[in-house]
Order: sequence, then structure tokens, then C-alpha cells
Amino acid sequence: MFPIKPPLLPLRTRERGNAPQLQRRQINQMKRGDIGVALMLAVPAMAIDVTWDGYLRVRGFLAEKAPMSDTADDYNAYYDMKWRTNWTLTVNDYLRIRSRWRALNQVGGGDNSDLSNFEIRRAWMLVQTPYGLFEAGKMITKTFGTGFLDSESSIFRINYSTKIADKVVFVATAQKALEGDGDGAGVTGFEQSGDDIDVYGFALVYPTENWSIGSLQVALVNHNNGANSERYSANPYFTGKFGNLALQAEGWIAGGDAGKNAAGDSVDFKEYAFNAEGTYDLGMAALQLGFAYVSGDDDPNDTDYEATPPGDDWEKFYILFGSTGATPAALGSVGNFSDTGGNLNGYMTVYGGASTNLTEQLNVGLSAAWCQVDQPSEDWADDAGVEVDLRVNWTFYDNLTYSVIGSYLFAGDYWKDASESVNGADGNDDDPWALFHAIQLNF
Repeated sequence: MFPIKPPLLPLRTRERGNAPQLQRRQINQMKRGDIGVALMLAVPAMAIDVTWDGYLRVRGFLAEKAPMSDTADDYNAYYDMKWRTNWTLTVNDYLRIRSRWRALNQVGGGDNSDLSNFEIRRAWMLVQTPYGLFEAGKMITKTFGTGFLDSESSIFRINYSTKIADKVVFVATAQKALEGDGDGAGVTGFEQSGDDIDVYGFALVYPTENWSIGSLQVALVNHNNGANSERYSANPYFTGKFGNLALQAEGWIAGGDAGKNAAGDSVDFKEYAFNAEGTYDLGMAALQLGFAYVSGDDDPNDTDYEATPPGDDWEKFYILFGSTGATPAALGSVGNFSDTGGNLNGYMTVYGGASTNLTEQLNVGLSAAWCQVDQPSEDWADDAGVEVDLRVNWTFYDNLTYSVIGSYLFAGDYWKDASESVNGADGNDDDPWALFHAIQLNF
């Protein structure tokens, strides 16, 4: 959404596309559904304003021993880049079109001939009426509240938002997470009208000057490819700043019918997650302390589905939770605790750290996290170890920033057991480490 008066928080549903079907670890893929350039060229002659912003970014990755295997490739180093622009076409005070374009989203030295070279990621219309704001098209999804559990993507949806009870913002949404009809090209074969994943939700948000509270409620109905599941979730959050103290918290609870397991027994959703974090500003330095829990599942054949999708946007620690680099996400050969990593055993972590401004342009931070696996597979240890991260952010100019992350994981026995399960006797207990750096020019 674009900000209107009063400001609206973006509504972002938790469909994720990974509701279990007959095999509960299957992750359903979203169809691209790209919007054509013709939509952008169809703006009427009365368009009065065009604004845009974005960034050009180049990143470098280096990681070693992340798979924790004597046979798997344990060293990786590469660069990538991306050029992103966001466009707003204002037709008049009540009508807008927004879009997101990207180009050169690829590994350095990669092939420029495919769609990763240029793509329109989002395009949607915004219609302001006396009764509220209507939006339709391909827009942001899978984010809400804080960054915890978020995994931002683009999907076709219809939104309605309005202000009720003086300050309360109400948002309703309907979206097609997956369209199972059609012949692949979306031209013929639309007789299977129920072969879809549909998402319906509403949010209530109460923002004030110093704090905000809200909750998103979602129903996900999955009938794609023979699945028959319905998941109902609630996602409350709180953020606030009280003097030098900033607090935030977010929760997740989901239930419903997850369909049948391999034995033909009925399976129920039982997902839980919670994060709480506090940051205290001392002026030249800041202290942070937090706790996070994400429920996991150790048995895909029982009658409870307990694996909460962990998300990709909450990258508090690069090796354990990061999705930025491909190699750390392969941690222990089973994947780290991100959607990219795909690890569904869940986790509990306590973390803390401190950062300081050495100069007005240079900030340095050191943090550590102790992590334990929620439901490890049979005979696996639950100790995930301790990760230590050093982060540096150097703002050369107002719009140009250089960032560096150095990460080291004192690996727990869980990763050795996991790697041995995947690679046989080739798992090892070496500690993984990684380096990441990026330079980004915003405009």
C-alpha cells in the first residue's frame, strides 16, 4: 500500500504457499503471474505526476564448512547484483498505479539472457473513495507487523482498507496464492475451478504516536493437486518506543485441518511462534536483548503438523537464520532456520548484542545468539550452538552505504547429526564461518 492519511500499515498475509498436502513437507510454489508492460503504458493522458525511487546494489559472499560434510562442497565465494526501481503514476488525487521493476538480478558473470535480467515484479492500481481505499493487482504479501516470520513476495490480490472507530485501521484482503486451472499458459482448461490455494484475511491496527498494536487473521484454503486442508491463523504484534527504550513483540498461532498423512489419518495444524525484543539507546551506543521461539515438527507421519514457516526476512544472525547467501542456508546439509534453508525442526533462541557509532558515518555492532532445536529428528541432539556476528555499516554519503557481516558458529551436535543423516558417515563437527559485504546506492 501507499501511505494515505491516516497512514496505513501494509497488509501482508501469511499464505506462504507451503500448506501441507498429502506429503506434509512439500512446499507449494507460487505462479509468477507477471504483469505486462502494457499496463504501465495504458495510463490516460491526464496523468499528472510520475515519481520513482530504488537502489543499485552489489554484494559479495564467502562461506566455509556450512554443509558440515567431508564430501559436500564446503567452500563458496561469489558476487551478485540487483537494480530495483519503484514507480508511482498519479492519475489524479484519487487514482494511482504503482509498480516495481528490477534488472540484473543475478550472480556476477551469469547469463544475461533470461528473465532475471529484467522483470516487472509488481503492478497494481489504487482507488481512493469516500468509503475507503481499494487496491487490485500484483503487490506485496507475506509480511505483517515486525520482520519476524516474514518472507516478502509478490502475489495477485485485492485489498480494501478504511479507518474505523477514530484511529483503528481495518484492512480486508482476498488473494489467489496458487491458481491450479488452465493449461500452464493460462489460456484453456479452466474447468478445475477448485484446484487452487485461496487466502482470505483481515487486519485491525491501532497506531499512535509512540506505539502500534494490531493483529492479522487469515484463512488459507488449499485444494491444489488433491490436497484438502484449511488453516486458520492469528498474528498479533506490538511495537513501541518509550524514551530511550524500544520494544517489539509478535506472535503466531495456527490451527485447522491439514488433510491426511501417508497412513490416511486426519492431521491437524498446531503451529506456534513468538518473538520479543528490547533495545535501549545510550546515545553513542545501543544494547539489545531478545527471545524467539518457532515450533517445529520431528515426525511427518503423526497426526499433528507443528512446523511454523520461519520466514526469510528475520535475519538476526547470518548463519543460523540468514537467507541472503545460499551457502549458509545449507547449514548441516539440512538447511538453516529460514524459508530458504527449509529446516522445519523449529528453534528457540536467546540473543543479545551492542552497537556503537564510532563516527557519524560508521557504526559497529557485536552480537551473539544461543540456539536450541525445538523438535529434532529421532536420535539427533537438540544443541544448535552459539553464533557470534560482527556487523559494520559505513555510510559514505547520505545515499551510499557499505555493509560487512562476519559470522562464526560454534556448532552444536544437532548439525553434525543432521549432516551424518544426509551424508552417511561423512558428517563432521567443524565450525562454519561466513563473510558478507554489500554496497548499495539508494536514489
